[in-house]
Amino acid sequence: MMDGNARFRFSARVAAEAMAQILRLANGAAFVGGLNPAQWSALRYLAEAVPEARTVTAFAHYHATTSGTASQTVAALVRKGLVERLPELGDRRRNRLELTSSGHELLQGDPLGAIAAAIAAQSPEAQEALATGLEATLRTLTRPVGEQG
Repeated sequence: MMDGNARFRFSARVAAEAMAQILRLANGAAFVGGLNPAQWSALRYLAEAVPEARTVTAFAHYHATTSGTASQTVAALVRKGLVERLPELGDRRRNRLELTSSGHELLQGDPLGAIAAAIAAQSPEAQEALATGLEATLRTLTRPVGEQG
């Protein structure tokens, strides 16, 4: 674990280790409220997505997983009464997903809240730099293998 008092020269390896520690903290906290990390991610996604993007397919794309896996995640949330499927107007084969009041209530105790608060405590410039760097890292990691380089 990185010592908060130690001085590190910046490197990609130090940044990756800090990210790994944050991920360990997040994953350790994510098994609360009877949900797993993928289910928390789905709740967050559905709370923030525009209505047209509240579908299993859109969540699968966002979560970088298959439609089958995303469908299982959503089905579990429906069974728990946290998400409901609403027929899409004009195309009854498609369902729009909406959080129920229980889903919204549970999301108030989101385990990522502590991490978000730590980021929010930083300067706006630091927040923007962090967001920019993380988005670029994620884009690189999710590119098809032949396109990475």
